[in-house]
Amino acid sequence: MKSLEQGLDRRAIIWIMNWTFSGTAGCTAVALLITYYYIAPFGGEVMATSMRLALFIPLLLAIPLFAFIGIKLQQLAHANDLLTLASRYDGLTGCLNRAAFTSDVTAFFAEQDLKLSPAMSALMVLDADHFKRINDCHGHLAGDQALVAIATEMREAVGNNGRVGRLGGEEFGVFVFHARPETIGAMAERIRLAVAERGQAIAPGAEPVTVSVGVALFTYPAQYEDIFKIADDQLYLAKNTGRNRVCLVEYSRLPGDIKAMASQLREGLAGALTDAFRSGLDDRGEEPSRVAGR
Repeated sequence: MKSLEQGLDRRAIIWIMNWTFSGTAGCTAVALLITYYYIAPFGGEVMATSMRLALFIPLLLAIPLFAFIGIKLQQLAHANDLLTLASRYDGLTGCLNRAAFTSDVTAFFAEQDLKLSPAMSALMVLDADHFKRINDCHGHLAGDQALVAIATEMREAVGNNGRVGRLGGEEFGVFVFHARPETIGAMAERIRLAVAERGQAIAPGAEPVTVSVGVALFTYPAQYEDIFKIADDQLYLAKNTGRNRVCLVEYSRLPGDIKAMASQLREGLAGALTDAFRSGLDDRGEEPSRVAGR
């Protein structure tokens, strides 16, 4: 049991116990019913002996059998979970890998395109400055520590409001679901400063680990590839203007006038639907719903 508890969590052990009990009880009940049906005509003494055998034999066989099958099923489920994690997450930093990050963000883009009033979002592309110098001068272990430090600061800054992915090498992506212009720049700056502060302890006596950050703050409709290119362009702007800095641009696919018209059209459509709904209720002599305009 000790090795079982080390390999499986509490919920898995409870599932195995329930599975074993249910399976054993079912087999025992079937054995008793069949025995009673066929042995009843042979008298009470034969019946008592047969029923005892029908009770104890399934108990002796079913308990270890169902326990063994339950353990194997839980181990298989655990292995599948590990495979799923390995296919989505980077083993070093714990961030989403590039494929999983792109898939999750693209799916969010598609959801927003179907909404009447989609959220404003932000995509950041970060790259560690002079990362090759860290590996060459201080070893790959220091480089790994730097990547883990960067990933940790990004996750702490984003929390549950986004996705963090390792796009490859020392490049990371951060997607923020619901972003406001007044806060997204502060979030990027917080990541930059936190990485620089922690980076001083990774390779003492050398230049601290820093990151350059490119940010695209945007409204929908939009394409992920277009937004990624804009954020990537901002990253290279940060690199070419001194590194260890944040460059941000606000982007809309629609020009200002058209964007305002689209917003008015959405509001007008919502108002028209609300008026039509209320009108229909008035025609039936009912009180308009207070939820109609939500």
